[in-house]
Amino acid sequence: MRLPLITAVVFGCLLFGCYEERVGCLDPDAANYDLLADVACPDCCTYPTISVRVTPSWEDSAVVVGKTYSDGAGNDFQIVRFRYYLGDLHLISAAAELPLPLRPVEALELRDGDTLSTSINGNYLLASTSTVTTTVGTLQTGDATINGLAGNYGLPDRYRWVIPGSLPSGDALRTQPGRLNYRDGRGYVQARLEYTLTPGGDTLSVSSYGSVPFLLDFGQDLQPLRGFDLRIDLQAQLADLLGEIDLAADSATVAAGLSQPVDFLIPVGLSQ
Repeated sequence: MRLPLITAVVFGCLLFGCYEERVGCLDPDAANYDLLADVACPDCCTYPTISVRVTPSWEDSAVVVGKTYSDGAGNDFQIVRFRYYLGDLHLISAAAELPLPLRPVEALELRDGDTLSTSINGNYLLASTSTVTTTVGTLQTGDATINGLAGNYGLPDRYRWVIPGSLPSGDALRTQPGRLNYRDGRGYVQARLEYTLTPGGDTLSVSSYGSVPFLLDFGQDLQPLRGFDLRIDLQAQLADLLGEIDLAADSATVAAGLSQPVDFLIPVGLSQ
């Protein structure tokens, strides 16, 4: 009599009482989405990232530091170094308002003489005369299509009080060669151009401040694959910016020329 009883208990256990629920990530946007999970984990989901690659060019050619170009007044000049910030980067959809890319960055701020710990969102990048790829945050679009990239040319005012040396190594807001934040109350530069008007001549340095919002239209609605990293490729056509300014003018005029509506950034591709 014992064997049939034991068999019945085991069979009943298999049917009703001994199944262990599978715990996993149930968010289809996550890189570790678990289709077979029964119960959602509280904090195990990891999300793919958005990165932006900026490739500088001058008309149809790569930008070459030290090469002679012509400015908006016909003056010859040579680029020594050109850097600019893009901030608040996020995807645009006609179907829904998408979550901001999230990249928490721990930093220190100086406010009213006190040093305070803070966490900022690192959806920004520092572009230059070299091709640079920067991760700007997590990708969570759901099943929405995307049709553009929005942001600011220059950083929003909330980064004004960040102490550059407190940022992690490699972060765009960390202290840079030549310094891009002088702690003079104006915060980070929008752009800084260092150039010469004659080969081997004195290097001129001009900085612009503030931020200009922009929207780069992809020209069509695109459907990202959920759970996979996304890279957006931009071409920075510097002839449409530096090639329109009289670089022999005074520094205020050159700075005003640098701080123009963004028509020099062109989306050229997306990849996953």
